[in-house]
Amino acid sequence: MKRNLVLTFAAATLAFVPMAFGADTSTLGVTVGPEASFTAVDATTTISKGDTAFGGYSGTTNFTYKIRTSQTTGTGNISVQVTTFGTGGPAVADLAYTCTAPSSGTACSSSTSASTSTTTSVVAFGADAHSADTGDSGTAAWTLVDRTAIKTGSYSSTATFTVSAT
Repeated sequence: MKRNLVLTFAAATLAFVPMAFGADTSTLGVTVGPEASFTAVDATTTISKGDTAFGGYSGTTNFTYKIRTSQTTGTGNISVQVTTFGTGGPAVADLAYTCTAPSSGTACSSSTSASTSTTTSVVAFGADAHSADTGDSGTAAWTLVDRTAIKTGSYSSTATFTVSAT
Protein backbone atom coordinates (compact mmCIF):
# COMPACT_ATOMS: atom_id res chain seq x y z
CA MET A 1 0.00 0.00 0.00
CA LYS A 2 2.88 2.31 0.74
CA ARG A 3 4.34 1.79 -2.70
CA ASN A 4 1.10 2.64 -4.53
CA LEU A 5 0.71 5.84 -2.56
CA VAL A 6 4.23 7.08 -3.43
CA LEU A 7 3.77 6.33 -7.17
CA THR A 8 0.36 7.97 -7.21
CA PHE A 9 1.78 11.12 -5.53
CA ALA A 10 4.75 11.27 -7.96
CA ALA A 11 2.48 10.90 -11.00
CA ALA A 12 0.11 13.60 -9.72
CA THR A 13 3.06 15.97 -9.12
CA LEU A 14 4.48 15.48 -12.64
CA ALA A 15 1.07 16.20 -14.15
CA PHE A 16 1.21 19.78 -12.74
CA VAL A 17 4.82 20.56 -13.73
CA PRO A 18 4.10 21.66 -17.34
CA MET A 19 1.52 24.12 -16.06
CA ALA A 20 4.10 25.73 -13.75
CA PHE A 21 6.45 26.41 -16.71
CA GLY A 22 4.05 27.90 -19.27
CA ALA A 23 5.19 29.71 -22.43
CA ASP A 24 4.12 33.00 -23.92
CA THR A 25 5.23 35.18 -26.82
CA SER A 26 6.23 38.80 -27.18
CA THR A 27 6.10 40.90 -30.34
CA LEU A 28 9.19 43.04 -30.90
CA GLY A 29 8.84 46.29 -32.80
CA VAL A 30 11.39 48.85 -33.98
CA THR A 31 11.12 52.07 -35.97
CA VAL A 32 14.18 52.76 -38.10
CA GLY A 33 14.48 56.39 -39.17
CA PRO A 34 16.73 58.36 -41.48
CA GLU A 35 20.23 59.04 -40.16
CA ALA A 36 23.53 60.47 -41.33
CA SER A 37 27.07 60.90 -40.01
CA PHE A 38 30.16 62.58 -41.47
CA THR A 39 33.88 62.35 -40.74
CA ALA A 40 36.56 64.45 -42.40
CA VAL A 41 39.46 62.05 -42.90
CA ASP A 42 41.74 65.02 -43.54
CA ALA A 43 41.28 67.36 -40.57
CA THR A 44 43.71 69.70 -42.29
CA THR A 45 43.89 70.11 -46.06
CA THR A 46 46.92 71.86 -47.47
CA ILE A 47 46.29 73.74 -50.68
CA SER A 48 49.62 73.84 -52.49
CA LYS A 49 51.11 75.53 -55.49
CA GLY A 50 51.61 73.70 -58.76
CA ASP A 51 54.79 73.90 -60.83
CA THR A 52 53.55 76.68 -63.11
CA ALA A 53 54.03 80.34 -62.11
CA PHE A 54 50.63 81.78 -61.21
CA GLY A 55 49.10 78.45 -62.25
CA GLY A 56 46.95 78.11 -59.15
CA TYR A 57 46.78 76.02 -56.00
CA SER A 58 45.07 72.71 -55.31
CA GLY A 59 44.37 70.25 -52.50
CA THR A 60 41.95 67.48 -51.58
CA THR A 61 39.77 66.89 -48.52
CA ASN A 62 38.90 63.21 -48.10
CA PHE A 63 35.84 62.26 -46.06
CA THR A 64 33.66 59.31 -45.07
CA TYR A 65 29.96 59.25 -44.37
CA LYS A 66 27.09 56.98 -43.47
CA ILE A 67 23.55 57.72 -44.59
CA ARG A 68 20.06 56.23 -44.70
CA THR A 69 17.13 58.22 -46.12
CA SER A 70 13.39 57.52 -45.95
CA GLN A 71 12.07 55.04 -48.50
CA THR A 72 9.64 57.17 -50.51
CA THR A 73 10.23 60.86 -49.82
CA GLY A 74 13.70 60.86 -48.32
CA THR A 75 16.45 63.28 -49.20
CA GLY A 76 19.92 63.98 -47.89
CA ASN A 77 22.85 66.24 -48.51
CA ILE A 78 26.50 66.80 -47.67
CA SER A 79 27.25 70.50 -48.01
CA VAL A 80 30.15 72.85 -47.24
CA GLN A 81 30.57 76.49 -46.28
CA VAL A 82 33.92 78.28 -45.92
CA THR A 83 35.21 81.26 -43.98
CA THR A 84 37.33 84.07 -45.43
CA PHE A 85 41.09 83.68 -45.71
CA GLY A 86 41.90 86.98 -44.00
CA THR A 87 43.01 90.47 -44.95
CA GLY A 88 45.25 90.53 -48.00
CA GLY A 89 44.77 86.80 -48.59
CA PRO A 90 43.06 84.88 -51.35
CA ALA A 91 39.42 85.65 -52.10
CA VAL A 92 36.88 82.90 -51.40
CA ALA A 93 35.40 83.83 -54.78
CA ASP A 94 38.59 82.32 -56.30
CA LEU A 95 38.10 79.02 -54.41
CA ALA A 96 36.16 76.17 -56.01
CA TYR A 97 35.82 72.41 -55.65
CA THR A 98 34.82 69.32 -57.56
CA CYS A 99 33.64 66.23 -55.74
CA THR A 100 33.38 62.48 -55.91
CA ALA A 101 31.18 60.03 -54.07
CA PRO A 102 30.19 56.38 -54.53
CA SER A 103 26.83 55.18 -55.82
CA SER A 104 24.98 56.03 -52.60
CA GLY A 105 24.82 59.67 -53.67
CA THR A 106 25.19 62.10 -56.54
CA ALA A 107 28.38 64.14 -56.40
CA CYS A 108 28.43 67.74 -57.61
CA SER A 109 28.60 67.52 -61.38
CA SER A 110 31.08 70.31 -62.08
CA SER A 111 33.31 72.84 -60.41
CA THR A 112 31.37 74.59 -57.63
CA SER A 113 32.34 77.99 -56.25
CA ALA A 114 32.88 78.07 -52.51
CA SER A 115 30.73 80.47 -50.49
CA THR A 116 31.00 82.28 -47.17
CA SER A 117 27.28 83.13 -47.04
CA THR A 118 25.53 79.86 -47.92
CA THR A 119 26.25 76.16 -47.94
CA THR A 120 26.94 74.56 -51.31
CA SER A 121 26.22 70.93 -52.16
CA VAL A 122 28.98 68.33 -52.26
CA VAL A 123 26.84 65.15 -52.45
CA ALA A 124 23.03 64.87 -52.80
CA PHE A 125 20.90 61.84 -51.87
CA GLY A 126 17.43 60.79 -52.92
CA ALA A 127 14.79 58.50 -51.45
CA ASP A 128 15.92 55.13 -50.03
CA ALA A 129 19.65 55.99 -50.17
CA HIS A 130 21.98 53.71 -48.20
CA SER A 131 25.72 53.86 -47.68
CA ALA A 132 27.75 50.76 -46.87
CA ASP A 133 27.64 49.66 -43.21
CA THR A 134 31.29 50.70 -42.90
CA GLY A 135 30.58 54.03 -44.59
CA ASP A 136 31.28 55.43 -48.04
CA SER A 137 34.12 57.72 -49.11
CA GLY A 138 34.13 60.96 -51.01
CA THR A 139 36.42 63.87 -51.81
CA ALA A 140 36.30 67.61 -52.27
CA ALA A 141 39.13 68.56 -54.64
CA TRP A 142 39.87 72.26 -54.11
CA THR A 143 41.33 74.72 -56.62
CA LEU A 144 42.36 78.28 -55.84
CA VAL A 145 43.17 80.90 -58.50
CA ASP A 146 46.57 82.50 -57.95
CA ARG A 147 46.22 86.28 -58.28
CA THR A 148 49.17 88.70 -58.28
CA ALA A 149 47.35 91.01 -55.83
CA ILE A 150 47.52 88.41 -53.02
CA LYS A 151 50.04 89.45 -50.38
CA THR A 152 52.69 86.88 -49.47
CA GLY A 153 52.10 84.95 -46.25
CA SER A 154 50.22 81.98 -44.83
CA TYR A 155 46.44 82.08 -44.82
CA SER A 156 43.84 79.68 -43.54
CA SER A 157 40.13 79.21 -43.91
CA THR A 158 37.69 76.76 -42.33
CA ALA A 159 35.55 74.50 -44.48
CA THR A 160 32.54 73.36 -42.44
CA PHE A 161 30.90 70.23 -43.84
CA THR A 162 27.32 69.39 -42.85
CA VAL A 163 25.36 66.19 -43.50
CA SER A 164 21.60 65.71 -43.27
CA ALA A 165 19.04 63.00 -43.99
CA THR A 166 15.24 62.94 -44.00
